Amino acid sequence: MGYTHYWYREKEIEKNTMLKIVQDFKKMLPIIEHLGIQLADGFGEKTPVIDLQRIWFNGKSKCGHLKNEEITIPWPSKEAGGVAEYTENVKSGNWFAGAKIDKRCCDGDCSYETVNFPKVITKEYMQQDKDTGLFFECCKTAYRPYDLALNILLIIATHYLKDKIEVHSDGEMTHWQEGMMLCQIHLGYGLKFILKNKKCLNKKKGSENA
Repeated sequence: MGYTHYWYREKEIEKNTMLKIVQDFKKMLPIIEHLGIQLADGFGEKTPVIDLQRIWFNGKSKCGHLKNEEITIPWPSKEAGGVAEYTENVKSGNWFAGAKIDKRCCDGDCSYETVNFPKVITKEYMQQDKDTGLFFECCKTAYRPYDLALNILLIIATHYLKDKIEVHSDGEMTHWQEGMMLCQIHLGYGLKFILKNKKCLNKKKGSENA
């Protein structure tokens, strides 16, 4: 249970296409950092891995933010967006499983589930959509600050992979507007991005109650 993004993609990304995705994501790293988002490797410790084999990152576990026990199983409010300032109180209410928040924030640990976007999917438990032939992946970000970095990555990937990727989310298009605008400003594309939001494999119910 928790705020999650889901995507279906081709099993292997062509080398030149992966290169473009990597290059554009690297271009966005200074913007991401400027917004106060601390990225680390998949374990939330060292530096992100961004190369032709995979894009692998998480939020930084030892981020220096104050511990906040009120931010449990957070979910964005309908108008949520942006990244909270260091001491900003962003809790606006509750949903049935935890806190509802107005901006991306953490509880004193900016890491959550690992973002793994490999050139080739090699997992033995791969699930394939019988209609599209695309393979299922997901990441639960709990609306931590690095959620915006994942939004940006998936917008970039969609631009280059086109119909070879479908992105779904527990969020709505309003929760993706900031990532779309940042990509449009700095990369020249992004505003045409759309969520598919059909029923996903293994998608957990709960977003309709948020």
